[in-house]
Amino acid sequence: MTISRELMLAILSMDSYNRGYGVGLNFTRPSTQLGSSTILNIDLPAGSEPAGFYAIAYDLTGVSGFAYGDI
Repeated sequence: MTISRELMLAILSMDSYNRGYGVGLNFTRPSTQLGSSTILNIDLPAGSEPAGFYAIAYDLTGVSGFAYGDI
């Protein structure tokens, strides 16, 4: 089943808010995939957590509606 670009972006947005310091769902084994997207391992600047900053990146290569290398 192919989902729309807008739905995929909405799913990634919800996922990004569920991860990080105050994670809502705890998985016993962290996933590196979300559907056909790959969750990238990025280093955050020092002091990010105390400042309340969190970021995540998804590689969307191979996801329908996105170009090769879209992150």
